Amino acid sequence: MAPRDFASNEDGGVALIGAVAMSALLGATALAVDMGSVFLQTRRLQGTADLAALAAARDLDNAQAAALATARANGWDGPLTVTVEKGRYAPDQTVAAKARFQAGGADPDAVRVKISTQTPLYFGHMVSGQSSLAINRQATAARAELASFSIGTRLAALDGGLANALLTGLTGSKVSLSVMDYDALADADVDLFDYMDALKTELNLTAASYDEVLAAKLSTGEALKALSRVLADKGQTSASNAARTLAQAAGDGAPAKLNRLLDPGPYGPQSQVAGGRGAAVTLDALNLSKAVLALSNGARQVELDLGTTVPGVADLKAWLAIGEPPNNAPWMTITASRDVIVRTAQTRLYLEAKVGGSGLLSVAQVKLPILVEAASGAAKLKAMSCANDEATLDVSPGLGTLAIGEIDTDTLDDFKTPLAPAPATIAKAPLFSVSGKASVSLGGQVWQAVRFRQDEVRGRVVKTVSTNDLAKATVSSLLGDLSLKATILGLGLGLGESALTGAVAALLAPVAAPLDDALNSLTALVGVRLGQADVRMNGLRCRDAALVA
Repeated sequence: MAPRDFASNEDGGVALIGAVAMSALLGATALAVDMGSVFLQTRRLQGTADLAALAAARDLDNAQAAALATARANGWDGPLTVTVEKGRYAPDQTVAAKARFQAGGADPDAVRVKISTQTPLYFGHMVSGQSSLAINRQATAARAELASFSIGTRLAALDGGLANALLTGLTGSKVSLSVMDYDALADADVDLFDYMDALKTELNLTAASYDEVLAAKLSTGEALKALSRVLADKGQTSASNAARTLAQAAGDGAPAKLNRLLDPGPYGPQSQVAGGRGAAVTLDALNLSKAVLALSNGARQVELDLGTTVPGVADLKAWLAIGEPPNNAPWMTITASRDVIVRTAQTRLYLEAKVGGSGLLSVAQVKLPILVEAASGAAKLKAMSCANDEATLDVSPGLGTLAIGEIDTDTLDDFKTPLAPAPATIAKAPLFSVSGKASVSLGGQVWQAVRFRQDEVRGRVVKTVSTNDLAKATVSSLLGDLSLKATILGLGLGLGESALTGAVAALLAPVAAPLDDALNSLTALVGVRLGQADVRMNGLRCRDAALVA
């Protein structure tokens, strides 16, 4: 056949195209097999590097040997090169992630492990002439010696009526829980990471970091639903039902502001707890619920009509205002830093008790107005000793005042403006009135050391710190300092006023102790107490490590 005829002959074209296509298909298949194998082995090597870094960080004195042994234990048959760099890790969110680990230096607390090996090429050697490809991965792990602590976690004896009245005011809906419900919440511990994982489910944020979850738009009702789900998963049915009741009462109107409440510290950028849980970070469900509700209500006041719940008192009304902690300081944190401070919220409580009169006061209206103002208490980490399995907090109880006097209740929630109680008209009748004023201030704000052992952490021990020069700030002591003045028809009674003022003092004395109980119960329910701060160590993590890069 002539060349010209061959070029124009179309016989066998399909076979030629098929041969070329088959070669391309086989080449693509070979490439896909090799690429898939390399990808799989690289992923496997990354897992080995992660485990080796954790092992090295847990045993810094023998870091190289620990990393190599861990890598070998993961089934690598071929040559394996493991290098370990010791250094310091600074969990500073303002620094690029790659720059947070600095190799060298004294007193290392982190390691960077690099692992190199060869992975076989099944078809690529026909093209490259090489039977294997070098792969390498690295991981950084830091010692996770962390303390988790919270403030304002008073677990007082619960009064169902007072608690329901307070939570009704905070949620804006009727709350009717029994004392057993509150006890169930108080006895139920919730793991912080389980709770944040439940929040992810509530928000459909499957791959979000803990910082992103806490900053997400979330209602108070949704936050409490997530709590109810965690409690149900733990088999704590009564506590779960109580949390669900609070969630329904709270609804979806108010934002939860969880990033102002919880600080996950170095775990914030992570989407899961890497490196294991050396120690659980647990919060009790009652205080978590109260804190969520109080913060969502921040700087708004609640008016409570407690009626005749206090013995000897004909009627009792209370106005409660809860401010936000200064500088958005959290209520709970996980940290190794001595600079992170957790705080309670500023709280103002105004009581107006009406007492039935008798004798000289039988025709008088007797009213005792009491103002309680508690500044923020604060706590920070002072020292940590993993050798002794203990940590020490510095705690500063909030300053406070207790006063008898009248205020404008509309200004109670204005925490930027100091309150100046005016003399109160305590007894008023058509022909006379008795007025008075008294106040008790608490002393200086001084940091006090409070030590927690690991067994106290596990035992959920709450420790109370009082101001060093704490005055006896009770209604009884306040009444003892009460200066009374009586007037009749607008004229001073002079020496003749002693009968009226004596009658008022005698009438008020029996109600002092019951009012103390009511006052203490109300302030305890929001996690504060005048001149005191309650702290709890929620977790103490020692001799463990966490992946940081």
